Amino acid sequence: MITYITVADVDQILGADWTDSSKKEKSVKMANAWLNGLNLRVCPDYIPDDVKEAGAYVSSVAAAGKLYQQKTDSGVVTSKSVEAKGVSVSKSFAELSTNSTALLDPDLQFALALLKPYGVSQSQIRLVRG
Repeated sequence: MITYITVADVDQILGADWTDSSKKEKSVKMANAWLNGLNLRVCPDYIPDDVKEAGAYVSSVAAAGKLYQQKTDSGVVTSKSVEAKGVSVSKSFAELSTNSTALLDPDLQFALALLKPYGVSQSQIRLVRG
């Protein structure tokens, strides 16, 4: 696993009081795991400053317990109804795009924006043929 960010990096970028000291190590580890899952196009020997900054914001989201949180927003309520021969049926349901970035924490959205130059795209799937 590539180490994109360290606790010292996050302390330098966000200040030492970004979270309780007992949460720092785990939050940074979670951020590094999340960043590794993006398959960024960076050299492991030199991590650019904007990738470190993105990692710092991801760490703060992880410290707040929102990095791997399941979203349960209800979305937009839509109704459909059908009537035939005097019988009508109506159905109400919620529509919500499961890959919508609108559900993400604002700091996580900012981190994704910082990472765009390194190959992050919500609409691409990396395919490796062997």
